[in-house]
Amino acid sequence: MANWSELQPELLQLIMNNLSFVNILRFRAVCSLWNHAAKSCATSSCPPPRTPSTPWLMLPSSYEENDKNNPASGARCFYSLEEQKVYTIKSAFQDYDHAAALRGFITRAVLSSDPTRDNNFAVVVIYSFFPSKLAFYKHAEEDSRIRRTELNGVHGGYCDVIFHNEQLFALAGDGSVEVWDFIKSFPIKSIDLAQPFAEIEKADIMQDFSIYKYSTQNYLVESLGEILYVGRVIGNFVNHKGIVIGQTDLPEGFAVICPYRTLRFCILKLNITAKKWEKVESSLRNRALFLGGNQPMSVSTRDFPELEENSIYFTDGYGGHDNGVYNIGNKVVKPFDQLDKWKIDPPPFWIVPNP
Repeated sequence: MANWSELQPELLQLIMNNLSFVNILRFRAVCSLWNHAAKSCATSSCPPPRTPSTPWLMLPSSYEENDKNNPASGARCFYSLEEQKVYTIKSAFQDYDHAAALRGFITRAVLSSDPTRDNNFAVVVIYSFFPSKLAFYKHAEEDSRIRRTELNGVHGGYCDVIFHNEQLFALAGDGSVEVWDFIKSFPIKSIDLAQPFAEIEKADIMQDFSIYKYSTQNYLVESLGEILYVGRVIGNFVNHKGIVIGQTDLPEGFAVICPYRTLRFCILKLNITAKKWEKVESSLRNRALFLGGNQPMSVSTRDFPELEENSIYFTDGYGGHDNGVYNIGNKVVKPFDQLDKWKIDPPPFWIVPNP
């Protein structure tokens, strides 16, 4: 019989190039030689796998029933979309204090580039409340001291930021978008873009829009080289039939714990030349978007056929219960089967695991 432990490194590399993250972990467990080959490729100039991984949901260590009485067990739970399964992985990390993080006033942080590959990177944060502000730190090889400097935008109330082509796009609370050039030593604001809300308000679900019935969350996403604005429409009080009702219409004695639900997403793409927003109808061009409390992502559904194309995978950054997937074609929201019965606290967020 063939001795599988004696396969040549080149063949092992070809195998790993076609494995998912979970299967690479299983690959490493076969024998010491395969484990060594996987570690060597991870730390050398080997060609990367065909795709890193589908995003996973990072859950609290107490998510699984058997860990709820031992939150300091040193384990971390992850939900795999590929296998629709929760994994518990031992680690040295402890649960973060979500309330303490909010008290620290930093609600979003983004990198201009990968610090392991580019030593001249920048970090931009949204911090403070009422209104939120922007600040940045720009690292340089010749000066490694940490200096936080404010970006003095004219709008304030920022809700999202992303980097694209050495430019920072900052979405303000009034819907306007500021564009900052980070090529020079100090960022310079180059463009003020008009509010996209006028287009969003044309959506049929918004015709009966009321601040007492609906609220919105807004995101910026880079997908296939384009900047997308994504508006998330949330029903503040939703009954068991999925119908939005006013707070005064709640049945007597109705217990309101986590009443809100995501109902719809509206998507616009930026025409940077014309400096205007254009509506995206029913196609994300074989992509799926991932939205939540951390930086949004765009993932190829051709590379990961287990994902639903033209869909938005979303998490709840507040109450921990409003998680699911939305199809922009049929406008249907579905919960994650494995997670629907849970209220996750602290709220989950998306990561891309790296073997």
